[in-house]
Amino acid sequence: MPASRGSTSESPASGAETGDRPGPLVSVDWLKAHLRDPDLRLVQVAPTRRAYNRHHLPGASYGNLHRELALRGHAAETGAAEREWLVPSGDQVESTLRQWGVHRGDRLVFYDDVGLNRQAIRGYWLLRLYRFPRDRVHVLDGGLNAWRRAGGPTTTRVIKPTARFSSSAHIELGDVDTSLIAGFEDVRELSRTASAANGPTSILDVRTPAEYVGSDLRAARGGHIPGARQRLFSDLLTDEGTFRPVNEMLAILRSGGVEPGEVRATYCQGGVRAALAWFALHELAGFDRVKSYAGSWEEWGNRDDAPVETS
Repeated sequence: MPASRGSTSESPASGAETGDRPGPLVSVDWLKAHLRDPDLRLVQVAPTRRAYNRHHLPGASYGNLHRELALRGHAAETGAAEREWLVPSGDQVESTLRQWGVHRGDRLVFYDDVGLNRQAIRGYWLLRLYRFPRDRVHVLDGGLNAWRRAGGPTTTRVIKPTARFSSSAHIELGDVDTSLIAGFEDVRELSRTASAANGPTSILDVRTPAEYVGSDLRAARGGHIPGARQRLFSDLLTDEGTFRPVNEMLAILRSGGVEPGEVRATYCQGGVRAALAWFALHELAGFDRVKSYAGSWEEWGNRDDAPVETS
């Protein structure tokens, strides 16, 4: 059952009082106080430009979820299966940052419109994966809707990002941070231990119940990774789309039979909802051993060598 969306405890978002040292999640109040900072860059993430064209935060660039933060194509391990959520290379992400006008030393805040944070967090996770400075990338809690509810200004004006031609201004990302991404073999081993009697709740599936049991088929095979426990990603959010306080999120997971400290991999269909669950556990709750399985069901369900359960 979906969790009740009430919230009585402290928000995990950094407020205006945190000044220039905010955490991964920032509040509307923090952003209002820093909207005119010269080093601030905003990116509205969405599958299409429709909402962005209708209204966006002043100075924000548009980030295309499917062309810049996730790629369509094929992968050797899944053969002819069409993939939608492949992870871009570091070079591709560097190029995207330049298109957004993000350069060395800038502070980047992602937000989304109807994505319940998950689209923005895909951008956050991707930058962290390639070692963008952790203290310079953030997510706006509640996104565009929270901003508008609080009376924050929006615009339809599109400003071309300022180009900096000096190569010293370009951001050079690092190699993949393997502490943030789980691969197929990692998850297969976790599945073996999680499937054992009294095994740990090490795999968290944040898809819908229909996806979990396989009635909603989105790959060659439906079902779930053996040993995985299911909890809908949106249960970690309030009705307004902001993150619940950390203690509430953890209590919700425990009520569904998941021990948060045991989770080592989150997954969904293509790694977007999974990134939100990773963000909640890793960045907000401080469980630093959890990773996002970016291949998720799009990989697992299309591999003949991957075990599947449907109940």
